[in-house]
Amino acid sequence: FGTGLPEPGEGVSEQLLADLGLAAERKKVARLVFAVLDRRLQPVARIRAKALDKGFKPEAVDAVLEQMADRGLYSDRHFAEAYCRDALARTPVGRRYLVGKLTRLQVPSGVANQVAGEILERKMEEDLAVKAATARWRRISDPADQKSLARVVRFLQGRGFDAGLANRTACRTRPRGEDE
Repeated sequence: FGTGLPEPGEGVSEQLLADLGLAAERKKVARLVFAVLDRRLQPVARIRAKALDKGFKPEAVDAVLEQMADRGLYSDRHFAEAYCRDALARTPVGRRYLVGKLTRLQVPSGVANQVAGEILERKMEEDLAVKAATARWRRISDPADQKSLARVVRFLQGRGFDAGLANRTACRTRPRGEDE
């Protein structure tokens, strides 16, 4: 046959049996991965952990995940891009917030930084900070108070905007009193 398979009537080698067993396990792992991703996008580390918890061999799991990444089907980058788009659609947040959430979700920090930087450009981050600060100022009864300014700055920093941007934006969006 020339396929590496034994001729009819010959025995099957131990190595061939092991290879066939691993191929069968990789197929089961791939089905599990697609089932997990069908319900909800997950970082690769979580998918790997779920597969290992189900009793699959690490070499089968790693082979499937690596093959998916090589073919562009799924990777931590895909997850990070989707997560960032969803987070920004829900609420105005800064780059630090996105990177922090992604790293807590076990996305490698290099991937998290790169994706957050690509999706959230500086101008967009400034616009989101203005949106968040404006909404926050509406909830404050005495905007002329310095403590109120500090509260808005802390709020913006908690949303992941860097200190400089938070301070500039809070000052710039601060409502002016009628007597000013």
